[in-house]
Amino acid sequence: MELRIFDKTIEPLGAIDELASLLWHIKYFDVGTFSLLAPITDNNSKLLVEGNIIVKHDGKREVTDAAGGVWRRAAQITYVHITKDENGLEQIEAQGFMLGWWLNKRCIYPQIVATAANPWLINTMVKKNCGSEAGAKRRFPQFIILEQETMSGSNVEYANEVCANLGQEVKARAQAGKLGYDILINERAKQYGFYLYKGKDLTAKNSAGNTPCIFSRDFDNVNEQEYTASIENCGNFIYVQGAADDNGSQPMTTVDGENATGLDLTEVFCDATDIARKYQSGETEITIPLDTYILMLKTRGSAELESYGKTINFVSTINTNSNLKFKVDFDLGDRITCKEEKWGIQIDARITEVTETYQKGAEEIEATFGDSLPTLVDKIRKVR
Repeated sequence: MELRIFDKTIEPLGAIDELASLLWHIKYFDVGTFSLLAPITDNNSKLLVEGNIIVKHDGKREVTDAAGGVWRRAAQITYVHITKDENGLEQIEAQGFMLGWWLNKRCIYPQIVATAANPWLINTMVKKNCGSEAGAKRRFPQFIILEQETMSGSNVEYANEVCANLGQEVKARAQAGKLGYDILINERAKQYGFYLYKGKDLTAKNSAGNTPCIFSRDFDNVNEQEYTASIENCGNFIYVQGAADDNGSQPMTTVDGENATGLDLTEVFCDATDIARKYQSGETEITIPLDTYILMLKTRGSAELESYGKTINFVSTINTNSNLKFKVDFDLGDRITCKEEKWGIQIDARITEVTETYQKGAEEIEATFGDSLPTLVDKIRKVR
């Protein structure tokens, strides 16, 4: 495994010559992170500087475009910390984010109001705010949108909050559409590319004709497993309140997720007053018709309900010498089958996170199947 370092214009600066450890944590629905620890050398001190770009070369399969160009995940160094312990050992710690975090550098302006599927909405947001349709000042340099496979999805009524954060909106639409995203790098072409994709169905009974991918200690392809199930954050019926009209009336609608009744019915509330009733189109102010606005509120409600489902989390440390190889037999975003005979558990779940750990010449891969339990911050946001 080799770590190559570039500046932001994708000019090569060199490669890390010594490395104590690396955690490379990629995510399907969100922006990944990395953390590395290295001894201080003249080369490492010169390369591990905030703002520089890290690209990991380890021989694993990457994204190849129609012209044969190779695109890889990359990260930007955002934090550097240098220490010297009591024995005089000097080390440098560097942390940062995969390049998808750059989407957080933009607000969505002007407002987008549209009826469309999530892939179209995501691509439009990116094009208009940092891509080819953005103003020269706002456009990311050396940036394109990569070719994408056809991704089906039902149309939704969408309107973003005025000057909403681009990264947060892309993440929300990706979660709603079960899509993965990132910004990749092509070192040879010196380009960045927005990558929107959908994982394959590799479950035991998949109908796509794909070779099943089953993780189980019975098959000796996992070393450790941890299973968590929670209904603490469940909700299946949501009230959605919109912004007030000129008369001060606030429309309210509901979304019934499961047609549950009695004790099985769990109601939650969504304050959607950030979805404005009016928006600017050039110099003209347009008021959204009430029936269209109600559909927008229902779209928001449906997306909110997605985060109130039963949480199932299956974390496995994968045996890297087993029958299943990362980026050969399975990849981030694929749906696979997890099986544990002794616990009586078999679930089909998406690989939502993968952490690759390199330490003392050894590699360890940990995969998260399903969704992580909500954090305290997530819960605070829901009751705010």
